[in-house]
Amino acid sequence: MFGWLYFGLMFVLEAVLPEWMGNENGVIENLQILWFFAGIWYCYKMASTSMYDWGGKQSSLWYAGSIFFLLLAGREVSWGRAFFWHADGRMYKYSDMGLYGQLVHPMVGALLVLVLFLLWRGMIVSFLKAIKFPTIDFILLLLFILMGWIGEKANITFFHGMLAEELAEFGAYMMMFQIVKRVGAYMQSKK
Repeated sequence: MFGWLYFGLMFVLEAVLPEWMGNENGVIENLQILWFFAGIWYCYKMASTSMYDWGGKQSSLWYAGSIFFLLLAGREVSWGRAFFWHADGRMYKYSDMGLYGQLVHPMVGALLVLVLFLLWRGMIVSFLKAIKFPTIDFILLLLFILMGWIGEKANITFFHGMLAEELAEFGAYMMMFQIVKRVGAYMQSKK
């Protein structure tokens, strides 16, 4: 319900908020990170919660979820580059960040491989067969993704620019968290 309310509110916010709130490292982008931290924490907590047995290793699946949210958070801040700017206003490149910059891509690759391994160990296919998928929430997630694309790429009078894109991303990340939370609650209730 809150997701649909925010979807409507998003257009009002885009019309009344100052454009600078959608800037890189701006207020809205920083608020998006809260959804990722909530997802990391929720998935970590669910790894040790009693729920319906679908045949896979429960903790593996939920740890994969925690890493997924960590990957999203890292991507949102360009793995730290968003915090460092040259004096002329350019964002740092990975090559400007020394050893850390050289390790970012291999680290992301290793985390992706770990997520795939954990999903396999958690028997993701069996899990997906056992859940009641929140279709309405997923549709809303797709709408937020579409509006983010429109905000970034299109030039629609009532919804465009960085502020529009960041507001839509905020909604998309909120819905990702909501979907994970609904699935977790369903698996607990099914046991």
